[in-house]
Amino acid sequence: MPNPNKEEKFDALLKDLNDLGIYLHGRGDKTHALSQQFAENAKKDASNREFDLNQSRMLDYQHHLWHEIGGLVEKLIKQYED
Repeated sequence: MPNPNKEEKFDALLKDLNDLGIYLHGRGDKTHALSQQFAENAKKDASNREFDLNQSRMLDYQHHLWHEIGGLVEKLIKQYED
């Protein structure tokens, strides 16, 4: 198999970055769903309310971070695409 040239390597890098962006946004969505589950459980079960609310807040924060990083990856892709 021949060695890829610089353009092929660059195209592969952009594809990998795109895959990374999709993954990061997916993680953000999953983390948000977990956050919502903890928030709902806090409403139903008073015995663990404080723990559930803390988990919900922490996961919601992570949700925003995953999407922010995903957005930065998308920004890089747009900057270097043709």
